Amino acid sequence: MRVEIKLRSLSTTKGFMRNGDIVDLPDEEVSRIIKVRPQALVILPELPLEEPKKVQKVVQNPVQKKAPVKRKRARKADGTLKADDPSTPDVNEAWEDGKHIK
Repeated sequence: MRVEIKLRSLSTTKGFMRNGDIVDLPDEEVSRIIKVRPQALVILPELPLEEPKKVQKVVQNPVQKKAPVKRKRARKADGTLKADDPSTPDVNEAWEDGKHIK
């Protein structure tokens, strides 16, 4: 039975309850408490049970991340790595794409 506690504190089978707590107690316990302290409890109306709602599973499209573009170092004709020319600050000759990364 659903009841609201109206005392400062009340010991029940569910533990200590405080003023304003709403708790479900067995009918025998409620009748015993009301016999001893009539003002201790307020009996609340029973709530109708609702059918559980069916939860639809939401499937999101996985976000595909693009793989980072792997940059390739520029090489000379003999196969050794090219160095960057400091006289051209807008082009990086050390890389094949020529982009400058700081």
